[in-house]
Amino acid sequence: MSDISRNDGIKNINNILLLALSFFISISIYITDLVIILLVCSWLISGKYKKKLTFLWSNSFTFSVICFFTYFLVSYFWSDSSLWNSTTQKQILLLMIPILFTLEFDQKYINKAKHVFILGLVSNVFLSVFTLFYPDNRWFKKGHYEPDVFLRGFIDHFDYAIFLCFAIFLLFSFLNKTNFKKIIFLSAIFLITLLNSYGRVGIISFFLFLPIIILWLKSNFWIYSLLTSVLFGVGVSYAIFPPLNTRVNETFKNFKILSSGLSLEEKIENDAIYMSAHNDTLSKEYFIREIKKNKQWVEDIKNKSPEYETSIGQRYLYIKNSLHLMSKRLLFGFGAHQFEVIYKYGFPNNKSIKHPHNNFIFIVVELGLIGVGLLLYIFYSLIKYFVQSNRRDFLKFLFPIYFMWIMLFDNYFLNHNTLVFFCLLSFLIYYDNKADNSYQQ
Repeated sequence: MSDISRNDGIKNINNILLLALSFFISISIYITDLVIILLVCSWLISGKYKKKLTFLWSNSFTFSVICFFTYFLVSYFWSDSSLWNSTTQKQILLLMIPILFTLEFDQKYINKAKHVFILGLVSNVFLSVFTLFYPDNRWFKKGHYEPDVFLRGFIDHFDYAIFLCFAIFLLFSFLNKTNFKKIIFLSAIFLITLLNSYGRVGIISFFLFLPIIILWLKSNFWIYSLLTSVLFGVGVSYAIFPPLNTRVNETFKNFKILSSGLSLEEKIENDAIYMSAHNDTLSKEYFIREIKKNKQWVEDIKNKSPEYETSIGQRYLYIKNSLHLMSKRLLFGFGAHQFEVIYKYGFPNNKSIKHPHNNFIFIVVELGLIGVGLLLYIFYSLIKYFVQSNRRDFLKFLFPIYFMWIMLFDNYFLNHNTLVFFCLLSFLIYYDNKADNSYQQ
């Protein structure tokens, strides 16, 4: 077999694997990991290591990723953890970026991969609708809010909402006069699913970044179509599904409790409501009377801090405590895979947590200001791509800002699904076949 035939065969395999990764990223972690392993094998088999390394060194984005990951590994020298652990297993997925950028693909398959990513989410939407009628099925992702009925997908609600939100933005990048009805319809379906997915960060992100897209669209026709789609999605969600209303009310209630606290009467009522909910025969009023009869019980309730027991309150406490930990080793951090241990040691009376629901604070605690500086260099290199690009694609501008925004609320740069999402979408959006493929000549 000639080298040309061999290279064409490897490229065809890469094309298929890219489509498989795009489809299964929102459906199955196991299949996604299998595809990643096959892509790594393809990278190793295809050779041309010197040219690949030269490209990775010269490309600012891939270079920034390698710098961050190298520093992550170096931090184990002052970490008390062994090198191979759950954090390393997840963070190593970041190497998919240099692998994807130095594999050979046909440009048409890179374009198709964006549509296949959308198709994978359409499959999630079908499952979401199916769970409304048959909630006791084994396909959807169990875990958070398991007893509640809402639009669930194959992945957990916080990742699902992030994917759905950006998928709507991706759909608008395809918008033109010939397909606008299909795009608007599919966007409305995705929006309805997003609003009823319980993914609070994805929902807020959509409405935050919507004005940017509206400003980007120069045609009044597109703007009216977009606003119609949004109003339709919000209207249907409020009229038919309860999750959106529940999430909004819950969020405002959490902020109110956090800012002003609860009176003793409200604390007693909350305890009574909780106990009556776990008792089929005794009412809330019964427990209120019993609590007030017992002075010690009342005193225990008085000393509670319910403002830190809500979802928002817990996150506030995690961040507050983590900021204290940051100050201990601000420059270098405590080392990789140390956050949970350090947090438990610093606050033994508090609930043990794996991360503070803020990716930047998490990285400063573990890797210090140097680590977060290298992280920001990754996003800076993406923004530089946009500035230097001849074709001002709004996704090139939106993607790094969008991802940094969501990192303020969770460990999305470490979570499996969202880190693979970052690697894949950064490749699909920023890969320039003419500019970046020169090393293959």
